[in-house]
Amino acid sequence: MPDSIVILGSGLAGYTVAREFRKLDKQTPLTVVTADDGSFYSKPMLSNALAAGKTAQALAMKTAAAMAEELAAAILTQARVLSVDVAAHRLRLADREVEYSKLVLALGADPIRLPLSGDGAGEVLSVNDLAGYARFRGQLEGRRRVAILGAGLIGCEFANDRLRIRQR
Repeated sequence: MPDSIVILGSGLAGYTVAREFRKLDKQTPLTVVTADDGSFYSKPMLSNALAAGKTAQALAMKTAAAMAEELAAAILTQARVLSVDVAAHRLRLADREVEYSKLVLALGADPIRLPLSGDGAGEVLSVNDLAGYARFRGQLEGRRRVAILGAGLIGCEFANDRLRIRQR
């Protein structure tokens, strides 16, 4: 099995591990596997992006291609891991298998989806990444009322921002 490092996740933790690894080792093949587009951004910026009028694209500081070049790494975007074979040191993705000598899990956290029912249950959005923020922001156009579920940092900021926007 060839020496190779695979990092699952392209959030701050995943990209920080990749950067720190590259400081120590510039040769070993490095792959980042991510379920999103691999853009580098600061997740806390999601909480004030709405008030600042920023799009998801404006929050992205670097594209996956720029990160790949900076890290001398392969970045597999929109790639969901279907299984991890720890004995064989292999990931199975929808379109390929990826071998590794070392695997880093930098997956972050997923929002807890409430078991909702009714006509609007399918319309409930989660904002936990750039894509979620883009969908949320797009749905706000022309809406006078919005229900926000969740009193975390991002939920509270969005509620506050909506009040400020409506008062203008």
